[in-house]
Amino acid sequence: MKIHNVLYLLGVGSIILSASQYFQSDSSDKERDGLFVGHWAPTFFILGKIMEDKETAKRGLLE
Repeated sequence: MKIHNVLYLLGVGSIILSASQYFQSDSSDKERDGLFVGHWAPTFFILGKIMEDKETAKRGLLE
């Protein structure tokens, strides 16, 4: 499995974990934890895109 796919999966997992923590919360602490984890998703998606672009560029240079 390529690294950019792993980063994309981590982004999706972050969204799912964030939603589950936010909606199953009994206290405001859990809600804040859910929001905090939700902020990880864009970072994972951006890193995944960067790695995908690097791989595409590298493949283009080899051809």
